[in-house]
This record gives sequence, C-alpha cells and structure tokens, in this order.
Amino acid sequence: MKYAVVFFMVCGMLAGCSGQPEAPIGSCSELFRDVPFTDLEGREARLPCQGHQVLVVNFWATWCGPCKLEIPQLAQIANEYGPQGVSLVGVCLDAATPKSLQPAVKALGINYPVLVGSAEQVLERTGIDGIPATLIIAADGTVYRRLVGYHTREELLAPIKELLKKMKENVKP
Repeated sequence: MKYAVVFFMVCGMLAGCSGQPEAPIGSCSELFRDVPFTDLEGREARLPCQGHQVLVVNFWATWCGPCKLEIPQLAQIANEYGPQGVSLVGVCLDAATPKSLQPAVKALGINYPVLVGSAEQVLERTGIDGIPATLIIAADGTVYRRLVGYHTREELLAPIKELLKKMKENVKP
C-alpha cells in the first residue's frame, strides 16, 4: 500500500502540464522588470531578455526531484544549441543564499548561468503554479512557451526548434 501511494505521488509530480501553447503572458522585460535576481556571487542581476535567438529560463529548486531530473537535459541543450544562439539561464527559487547554492550547482552539472529569485514574485508574475517550470523566450523578448512540470528533452527542444526554424525562415513567432 505504501508503494502505491508513493507511485501515485511520483506520477502526479511528473505529469506536469502538457506544454501546449497558452495565452501570451507578456514579454520577458515586462514580466521581470521589477523582480530582483542575484547571481551566485551575491551581485544584483537581471534576466538577459534580449541579445539571443532563443532564451530558455528554467525555474527550479534544490529540493525538487523532477527539477534535478530535468537539469541534465537542459545542460545538454545548452551544449548542443548554444552555438545556434540558444541561451539558458537557471533561476533557483530556494530560500538559500546564492553562495550556499554553488555546491549544488556544481553537483548537478549546471553549465549555464544561475540566478536566485523570489519564488513568490516569479510565480505571481508568470502564472506558473509549480516547478520545474521553463519559459521559452523569442529573440524579441516575447514569451513563446511556458512549460510547467517535468519535461523530456524532446518536449523541451520542440519549442526551441520551432523558434530557431522561424528565425531561419524570418517568420515572426
């Protein structure tokens, strides 16, 4: 019985959302204009909403099991698609100090910049109701897709590839 309860809890956590397109939630710069972030050195930082082909912003926490499963896939995407203009940024929503996160970032193999943010402000601004959560942002700063819950590599890559294709074809997202 105990294993059945655990099984259903894990299935519920991994289910997340389907990643289907939703109503637009705004632009990166509008959403995060007044939201303070800190880098792992403790300095004030901002999300780089411009200057990329595709920006992938992943919201996670060190205590989140599905987040830890998704991070290696994001690291692979950063390696493979970085040369094509895909930038990744992780935003840790833990209530920890930036410096205390450095060992976790190293242990998880995160190879992209990590910022620390306020869970309350981020979730309120984005309408995200759980983590892991990922925003796929177009070159013009528009939030193209919002993915909530654990997603496979293929599910994460689908909107990234769509945006790269549109950029190549010079089609507005």
